[in-house]
Amino acid sequence: MQRIFLYSVGFPILLYVFRVGYTGSFLFLFIPWNLFLAWLPLYFSSKLTNASYSLRNVLLFGLWLLFFPNSPYLITDLFHLQERPGVPLYYDLVLLFMAAWNGLMMGLFSLRNIERVLLQRFSAKKVNVLIVCFIVLCGFGIYLGRYDRYNSWHILTQPFELAYGIGTKLISPLAYPRVWAVTILFTVVLLLIYETLKKMPALFEEQASVNKELKH
Repeated sequence: MQRIFLYSVGFPILLYVFRVGYTGSFLFLFIPWNLFLAWLPLYFSSKLTNASYSLRNVLLFGLWLLFFPNSPYLITDLFHLQERPGVPLYYDLVLLFMAAWNGLMMGLFSLRNIERVLLQRFSAKKVNVLIVCFIVLCGFGIYLGRYDRYNSWHILTQPFELAYGIGTKLISPLAYPRVWAVTILFTVVLLLIYETLKKMPALFEEQASVNKELKH
């Protein structure tokens, strides 16, 4: 699993390096950086092994929640796809898609880590509610990153500006329809993909059983 994960993440980085070597342009320099940011939630969640309220766990959880939107945020990098001289469109499509795919997977794997930890302390029903809340916050965070151009660290470097930007949208929600459209769309997409991934092992096992029965 770790090996295929490294291959998967390394592939878009390799594509980017080849692109730079071929064109001499650093146009998609944000891809390696965004992949690093997408990896951080997975790292923080992997260090959470129990649901105790220790300072270490609270800090790790806070960092995970803060950086979690960075992972599926890579999906929005597909906005950069367009015809460019010297590079086939399909090459950039694969490059951006694989970066988005890896960002999405790292984010959802980190969410699964968090879910497992929470199940040690809370009922499945409460954990399901929390998971939905995390994904809604993630969708909102994706909007803040893509359209308002806020980053996770702005909570430290521009706390008042960030709080004002969020507050205005919460106080006057009807004045910002795009905020909630983006938030809702990403919430639905992430929930559907997450629940599908959780059920994939069972689906594969079920299909394997069907295939085995057909052979007999």
